[in-house]
Amino acid sequence: MILIIGAADTGRAPMATVLLRRLLHRRDITWIVASAGVVGHDEDPAEVEARDAMAILNLDISQHQARSLSDEMVDTARVLLAIDSGIARVLKGRYPQATIISLGALAGRQRDIPDPFRMQVGAWVSYAREIESLLNAGLDRLIGMVGGTEAPPAEAPCIPSPASSPPPQEPPEAELRRAAIERCQRLLALAAELPGVVDWPGARRQIEADLPTMSTPLSPQDLARPYAAIVQAMLGLTPQSPSSGQVASLRAALDTLRTTITTDALSAISVGLAAYPTL
Repeated sequence: MILIIGAADTGRAPMATVLLRRLLHRRDITWIVASAGVVGHDEDPAEVEARDAMAILNLDISQHQARSLSDEMVDTARVLLAIDSGIARVLKGRYPQATIISLGALAGRQRDIPDPFRMQVGAWVSYAREIESLLNAGLDRLIGMVGGTEAPPAEAPCIPSPASSPPPQEPPEAELRRAAIERCQRLLALAAELPGVVDWPGARRQIEADLPTMSTPLSPQDLARPYAAIVQAMLGLTPQSPSSGQVASLRAALDTLRTTITTDALSAISVGLAAYPTL
């Protein structure tokens, strides 16, 4: 089985799955291809725009249901194909024994397909075509990896200079936390630029769904969870489209989550919560 791994398993991963199935079918290859997410929103359908984009390309993902990656899935897969290099790094940290490659590396390119969440369907179609192009470019390599005749390309070694020491290893949780923050920051940027176009209730639900990932503690001293609870309260005070001041406040709060949350940061956001409704 080839397992394509995305973030939430509701956008790029299910699109890549059906695109790869079609490419394999054209070669009369009947391997199982499935998808999962590192923070899968279990049983959620594919994004509406993803479904529409696939319909335009004569493919159907209307029955897709997201699921979280499990150890059992990894054990049965011959190859874990990560939708981008960030997810590939997370997978390598969790499953060092597995055969893992990112979509860009499979195609021999330094390219990650952006997450088009909340973009117009045209962007989804464009990225879907690029996913298909990368899959097509790397198809022979993938077939060799599944068949055991080819190993995934080795990562380029990073040799530190004599005057420096290697950077400390980042825990996989930090990568997931940063990816979730980036997704939500893109949503907030769109909400600020296109206030009459972006579906704010849907965007707010996505940010709320990502809060548990963004608040995963990076150390015993990290106060990310109570901090995220205040961000949740800010979102609860924003049932309608946020003002420019509220967007700026939310974006600043999410930026702070990029690092370990201290008592000072927790105190600052607590004070800011009182003024938030009037921004």
